[in-house]
Amino acid sequence: MPADNSAQSHHERFLREQHEKQLTNTAISANAAAAELIAEKIAAKLAEQNDIIYRIGQRQGRTSFIAYLSLLIAATAAVGQLLGPVWEWPVLRGML
Repeated sequence: MPADNSAQSHHERFLREQHEKQLTNTAISANAAAAELIAEKIAAKLAEQNDIIYRIGQRQGRTSFIAYLSLLIAATAAVGQLLGPVWEWPVLRGML
């Protein structure tokens, strides 16, 4: 009987570990899908903003400067959305 209990507890532990691994993999997949969706939404908003700024700049004759400036601002905003405020980045904490 003790061998049966040991085998049973080993089997239960194995099943529990497999279930935990499956839950972890599912959470990782869900997080990756959410990050991809956020990145797609940011890219769509950036394209929309860039198009608006480009059209405004075109009317004012400053197309390329405004377009590059808007891309810089949009890229900075996207990085901020993905990584959080600059002062919270671990790399920069040591420098500040």
